[in-house]
Amino acid sequence: MEQRNTSLPLIALTLLTGIALGWFLNDLIRRPAAPLALAPASPPAVAAPTASISVAPTTAVSIEPTTAVSVAPPALPSVATPAPAVMPSPLTSEPLPTATPPLRIVGYAGHRVAAGETLETIADRYGSTVALIETYNRLDAPPRIGRELVVPLLAPTDAGDALLVRRGGAERPWIALTLDAGAGAAPTPRILAALRERGITITFFLTGRWMRANPDLVRQMVADGHELANHTVNHPDLTTLDDNTIRRELNETEAILHEIAPGATTRPFFRPPYGAYNERVLRVALAEGYLPIYWTLDSLDSVGEPKTPEFLVERVTGKLSQNDLRGAIILAHCGSEATADALPEILDRFAVMGFEVRKLSDVLK
Repeated sequence: MEQRNTSLPLIALTLLTGIALGWFLNDLIRRPAAPLALAPASPPAVAAPTASISVAPTTAVSIEPTTAVSVAPPALPSVATPAPAVMPSPLTSEPLPTATPPLRIVGYAGHRVAAGETLETIADRYGSTVALIETYNRLDAPPRIGRELVVPLLAPTDAGDALLVRRGGAERPWIALTLDAGAGAAPTPRILAALRERGITITFFLTGRWMRANPDLVRQMVADGHELANHTVNHPDLTTLDDNTIRRELNETEAILHEIAPGATTRPFFRPPYGAYNERVLRVALAEGYLPIYWTLDSLDSVGEPKTPEFLVERVTGKLSQNDLRGAIILAHCGSEATADALPEILDRFAVMGFEVRKLSDVLK
C-alpha cells in the first residue's frame, strides 16, 4: 500500500503564514505614528536670508539682504567672432600703413668733408642716410670742412678715403686729452678721481686685455660719462698682421666691452698700438667702422726714461702754441704714475689758460 508524504502541506502552510505576517509588519511600519497629547511642537526654524557683502575701497561696508542664492553654472569661454576685414577703397581710402624694415648696414667708408659738401650730398654719394651718419659720428651740428667721418653703407660702394685723424677743429678752445690703457692700471683710480672732481670727461682707448683685468675700472669710466675707444685686444703692431687678424683684434675688443659694460661701445674711434700703421691698416679699420686716431702731441709718459710730474705738466701745457692747442689731441697713459700725479695741475693750468679739456667726439666737431 503506497504511503503518502504529509510534510509537503506543512511546508506550504508555513510559507503562506510567513508571507502574510511580512505584509502585516510592513504595513504597520509604514503607518504614521499617532500624535502624543503634548504641547504643540514649534514650527521648524527657517534659515535667515543670506546677505551679500560689498566692500568698497572706503571703510564703509554696505549689506544688502537677498532672499535666494542662485548658483549659475560656470560660464564657457566666449569666442569673439572676428569682424570682417574692411578693405580700403582704391578711390577714397588712404593706403594701409606698412612696417618700415630696419636698415641693414653692409659696411663702412671713410670720408673727409670738402668745401661745399653737406651731409645730404655725402649720404647720396655713399648710399647712406643723414641720420645714420649723424648718429654714428656723434654729430649734433653740420660737420666742419676737413672733418673725418665714418659713413655707414646700405649698399656696397667705393671704400672712400684712407683716413688718419691727427687733430680736431680749431674753431673753439677745446683740447682732447686721450689716455691709452694697455699696461698698468694702478694709477687709474687717481686719474678718474681728478677728472670727476672737476666735472671733466675725456676719451680712453682701452685694450681688451686691460678691460678683462680691470672690469670695475671700465664700469667706473662708463658711469662717469667718459668716452671709450678701441685699442685692440693684445696691443700688437698691426702692420705685421693679416687683414683677418686685424679685424679679429678690433671686433673682440668691442665684444669684451659689451660683456663688461652692456650698452657701452668702443665705436667709432680706434688708435693703432705704438702708433704703427700703414694704408692697409687704416682701410681695414675703416671697413670695420672705426676712425683711426693718432695724436697732435705725445706726452712721452711711456717713452724713454721715467718722467717726472713737472716734466709732464710743462710738456703738455707748454709745448704747443696757443693756436696749436686749439683742437689738439694729446696722448697719455693710464698706467703712468707721473701722469696721475701731474693731471690735476695740467687740468687746472688749461682752465687758467682758457682751454676746455673735452672728449674726442666734441673736439672733432
